[in-house]
Amino acid sequence: MKREKWTAGKDSSVGKGIVMQANYHTHTRWCRHGVGEIEEYIEEAIRCGFKELAITEHVPHKNIAESWIPWEQFPAYDEALNHAVSTYQGQIHIIKGFECEYYPVEMEVYRELQEDYGYELLILGQHCCGKNREIDVFARKGARELQIYADEVCEGLETGMFRFLAHPDCVLHKYENSWDAECVSAMRRIFHTCERLKIPVEINANGIRGNRRYPSREAFLLSREYDLQYLINSDAHAPQFVYDEACRNAEQFAKELGIQVAERLG
Repeated sequence: MKREKWTAGKDSSVGKGIVMQANYHTHTRWCRHGVGEIEEYIEEAIRCGFKELAITEHVPHKNIAESWIPWEQFPAYDEALNHAVSTYQGQIHIIKGFECEYYPVEMEVYRELQEDYGYELLILGQHCCGKNREIDVFARKGARELQIYADEVCEGLETGMFRFLAHPDCVLHKYENSWDAECVSAMRRIFHTCERLKIPVEINANGIRGNRRYPSREAFLLSREYDLQYLINSDAHAPQFVYDEACRNAEQFAKELGIQVAERLG
C-alpha cells in the first residue's frame, strides 16, 4: 500500500493531497472483535507516515456486565498498551484512549481511567441505547429508536467528557425508511450540539469498509449547514486497515461534499 506524499500545510483543505496524518479510532484483538496486536497497528501507522495514532479500544465497564474488554482484563491490557507506548516513544505519538458509550453509571469510571491511568482521549461511540441498553443501533430500527439515539448522544456530549463524536450517523444503518424527516430531526439535533460545544464529528471509514449506510451523504450534506469540525478515522479492526482504500474513499467523500477535514485532532 503506497501512500501519496503529504505536501499540504497545516490549514489545508481537502483535495490538496492526503488528509489523514493520524488515526484516532483504532481497535485491536483486545476488544474481541478485532485482530492483531497493538504493536502491529503502530508499525503500520509508522509505515503509512502517520504522526499520531490513538489506540481506542471499547472501554471496559465496572458496573455493567456487558463489556468488550471485561474489567478483570483491564490491568493486562493497560500493561500491554503502556509497554507499546514506551517501545515506540520518539517514533510516533501514541495516544491512550477509549471509545465509550454514554452510560451515566460509568462516568466516574471514565474519569478514573483518565486521571489515574492516563487515558487522555475518550471518544463517544454510542452503540446501545435505551434504559436497559436494549437498542442496538446497528439492528433494524424505527423512528423511536432513532430519536432515543439522538437524545443519548446529545446528553453524552453535554458532559464534556468526550473529545469527538465517532460515526454520528451510524444509527441510520438498518433504519426502516430512507432519508426522511425523522433522520433530519435526529441529525440536526446532534450536529447542533456538536456545533455549540465545538466537538468534532467523524467521517468513519469502517462504514464504507463494511458497506453500511454510513457515512451518509444526506447526513453530511445536512451537516454543512452547521459550523463543524471534521475528522476522518479508519475505525480499524485489523492492522491493514489503519490506512486503506476505505480511508481513501472517505477522503474522496469529504472532497466531493466540500467538507474541510482537520489533519490532526487539535
